Amino acid sequence: MIAVRLLALSGTLCLLALGCEDRTPEPESPQVSSGGEAARHSLEAAEIYIAAGNIDKARAILSRLIKKSPRDARAYEIMARLEIDRALDLRELGLVDASRDQFGVSYGWYQKALERMPESGGLHQSAGEVAQQAGLNDEALALYLQAIELDQENIRSQLSAAQLLLQDDPARSEALLRSVLETDADQPHALSSLALVLQRQGRETGALETASQALAVAGEKSGVRIAVARVHREAGRPRIALELLLALPDNVRAQESATAEIAKSWEAVDRPINAGQAWADCFRGNAHRTDAWRYALNAADAMGRAGQTAVAASWLEQAVMLDAPTNRVDEVRSRIAGNN
Repeated sequence: MIAVRLLALSGTLCLLALGCEDRTPEPESPQVSSGGEAARHSLEAAEIYIAAGNIDKARAILSRLIKKSPRDARAYEIMARLEIDRALDLRELGLVDASRDQFGVSYGWYQKALERMPESGGLHQSAGEVAQQAGLNDEALALYLQAIELDQENIRSQLSAAQLLLQDDPARSEALLRSVLETDADQPHALSSLALVLQRQGRETGALETASQALAVAGEKSGVRIAVARVHREAGRPRIALELLLALPDNVRAQESATAEIAKSWEAVDRPINAGQAWADCFRGNAHRTDAWRYALNAADAMGRAGQTAVAASWLEQAVMLDAPTNRVDEVRSRIAGNN
C-alpha cells in the first residue's frame, strides 16, 4: 500500500516540482521551543531539508523538537516517514529482512505519534500500512479497524483490512469489501479482492463476474490485472490468466508478484519451461538485488521439471555464486535429480 516514498510530505515538496532543487535556500535552523509558532517553523524547516535531500539536518531538527515539545505528534510522524524511505531503499536492494526491521523502526515512531494523536484515523491507517510491511499483521489489522471506527467512510482502511482478512476470515473480508463498493461501485482493488474472496468460497460464477467488472475499470493498475488473472487460474482457466499477464508491460512482468503468477499459470498448462523462462527474466530484471538467488533457484527448479537439466544446472550454479543458502540449493538439486 505504500506506493510512493514520502508522498505525504507537506507542500514544501512543490519546491522540487518547480525545478528549484539547486536554488532552494538552506533554511535557518530555528530555535525549537514548546511554543506553537516555533514548533511550526521547526517542522517546516525539517520538511524543506527533507525535500532538499538533507536528511541528517532534518533529523536533527526533529530530535530537538521532540525534546522541547514531547507531546507534539507531528515530529514523531515525520520521523516515521524518514524510516520508511530507508526501508524502501533496503527493499529495493533485496535486503528483505533488514527492510522489514526498518519498517519496524518506523512503526515504533508511529506508535509514539498515535499516543499523542489517538483520534486521527489517517495516522492509524499509515501506522497500519507500516506495521504490515514490518510483518506485524495482527497489529496492522487492529490499526485499520480502529481507523474505520474513527472514520466510518474510510475506504482505504476498509480495503486494507479486507485484504488482510481475505485468507483467514473471508466472510468478514467480503462484508468490508461490499461496504467499500457501496461507496464506490467501480473501485478496482475492491472488485478484484472481492473476486478472490468469492473464488475462495467456491462461488465461481460470482467470482468470474466480479473479476470481469474489476478488469473493466482496472485501467493501468497492474495489481488488479494480476489479481484477476489469479481468479481465472484458480478457476481452472490458466490460458485466460496468461492472456492477461503476458499483456502487462515488460517491467511489470519482471516484478516478483507478476512473475510468480505467470509461472503458476504456465505450470497449470504443463509448460514448466515457460515458467522457468519467466523466472529467468525476473532474475535479469532484478540481478542487482542481494536476494536475486531466489529467482535463479526458481528458474532452476522449473527448468528441472521441464527436463532441461543442463539449463537447470546453470541456474543452480548462478544461485550458488550469489550465496544462496546451502539447504535451499540442495532441495532444488534433489528435485531436479528426481525428475530425471
